Parts: sequence; C-alpha cells; structure tokens
Amino acid sequence: MATFNTAQYALQSETRANPGRLAPKNVASGDVEFAVIPYTLLGTEAAADVLNLCLLPNDCIPMPMLSKVVCSGDTGSALTVDVGTAADLDGFADGLVLENGGQVEFGTSNPMPAWMAQTPIVPDTGSGNAVLKATLVTATGLTAGVILRFVIAWKRGR
Repeated sequence: MATFNTAQYALQSETRANPGRLAPKNVASGDVEFAVIPYTLLGTEAAADVLNLCLLPNDCIPMPMLSKVVCSGDTGSALTVDVGTAADLDGFADGLVLENGGQVEFGTSNPMPAWMAQTPIVPDTGSGNAVLKATLVTATGLTAGVILRFVIAWKRGR
C-alpha cells in the first residue's frame, strides 16, 4: 500500500530541511472575506456578454471552493458562465451551468477552476485591483427578473 503526501503536508513535515512547521502564509490560513453581488436578469443578455461583478483588491487570493451563485428561480433555457478577471477569464469558475436555478458552487465545474491552487490574482493593467467579471458562455431564453446572487470568497495577501 502506497502513501501519498499533499503539498500542505510536505510543507509541514518534520523531515524537511527547514524545521519550520508552518506552511507559507496565505496557503493554509487567513481571514476569508465575502462579497454578495446580486444581478437581476433582463432577459436580453446574450452569449459573450460580460457582467462586471466587483473589484478585487491587489494580491488577494481567490477561494473558488467557498464561492457560489444562488439563483432565485429558473434562469431559462440555457445559461452557462465563466467567472474570472482579465488575466484569467475563468479562474474562479469555468463553464458553470446555471440554467436549472438553485445554488451552484464554483468548484463543481469541469475542468476545475485554475484558482483552486490559491494563487494571488494579477491586477488589471494600470490598476492595483482586478475587475471580477462573469462572461456568459451560453445565454438563451433567459427569464427576466431572476436574481443571480454571486457569493465571492477571497483572502487578502499579507
């Protein structure tokens, strides 16, 4: 039977050359912040449209495993979104299917979001922050008035 180590365990292992027992800051701990961002569907949105959600602070570390979208009802025939920044348009969520309403967690997309690796975001050019945006990959027969609540989690760099 084989034993496999996670990256976290390898950083804390007593056998490593550096006797420090803690992983690098921001990898395993930190205060998590949340933003709840409502967007009401107009029913006229189309594929490739972009929803600017919020500004993320410089060097924050996205937490897609704690992020989700809560839909107030059935969004329509087809609605799929990518969530990310200019540097990585689907870093938070890649191909998130929202067409059935309810709650959809970011970590359920396939492939998994790039930022599951807990990497600080790259700020937008000319700014210290990054605009978080949702890009509509598919959008057909959308139901006007349905509220999409984007719950975004991150922790600040130190």
